[in-house]
Amino acid sequence: MNAITTNKTMDWSKYTIDGWLEQFGAWCETVRMKGGDLPDGLHINQIYWLMREAGKDLPKSKSYIRCEINDYEADQVQALLRSIFKSDSVDYQAKYAVMCLIKHKVENRSLSGVATLTNQSKPIAHMMINCGRFFLHSRDNRLKI
Repeated sequence: MNAITTNKTMDWSKYTIDGWLEQFGAWCETVRMKGGDLPDGLHINQIYWLMREAGKDLPKSKSYIRCEINDYEADQVQALLRSIFKSDSVDYQAKYAVMCLIKHKVENRSLSGVATLTNQSKPIAHMMINCGRFFLHSRDNRLKI
């Protein structure tokens, strides 16, 4: 039996670091909202399915980011983040900075929300978010700031 190989390549130039993380957050939210394939299970967000079936656009607001990446791209972003947090060679401060960036971009929290959650001041939270960006860029220079 021959193994089927897929030759997918990741185009990291499609978005900046912030864009990839925002898209990954939107993808995670979409997956969470779907919850499954059929609209009649209790584990599925009924409003999402009703809006989708009615052909309505999902709410557009300042904080809503439309998911424009596919599962493969989301898996690649997730693998990148997982490699950082599971690595023994990455020190705690770098992981902490990336975690602050994730809270801000993936979880879509405000700067003050990140500061409150991490028990630090807004300027320090902002600095940690920027440090996370630069760490990701230095780890993989295909990612653009």
